[in-house]
Amino acid sequence: MAREQKPGKFKYSLETVLRVRGIKERKEEEKFAKKQQEYLTEKEKEERLEEEKKEKEGELKHIIRKGPISQFEKVLRRHAHLGVLRKDIDEQIEKVIDASKLLEDQRVKLIESMKERKIIEKDKGHRLKDYENMMKDLEIKFLDEIATQRFKRGF
Repeated sequence: MAREQKPGKFKYSLETVLRVRGIKERKEEEKFAKKQQEYLTEKEKEERLEEEKKEKEGELKHIIRKGPISQFEKVLRRHAHLGVLRKDIDEQIEKVIDASKLLEDQRVKLIESMKERKIIEKDKGHRLKDYENMMKDLEIKFLDEIATQRFKRGF
């Protein structure tokens, strides 16, 4: 078990462990922020591809509605380009899903490191409370001793 705290200034024996856990938590936060930024970047790329696809589909529909098609080859190229865009979007969706999984894994690690730090902080709080109670008990004992000495002198 832990050593008994002596009277004087409170000194937590696991202070270095608490600092290490705090550092670990900050590093996990930094990694989480990086993973979150990567996820947002991939999501933004997906949205841009979706916008481009909608724009190209609109152009193709406009050409078809406009009337007789004079250069059917251009229509076929645009249609093929839409197929490529769909494939790119599917690939980007996979990248977004992968980034999301990595982000969630990092979130779990961050939460775990936060729990570890909070456990040590709670222990520190309990030890401080025990120390304060011990100091109160010693003070009461000291005051009782003084009162007993004065009472004995009175007789």
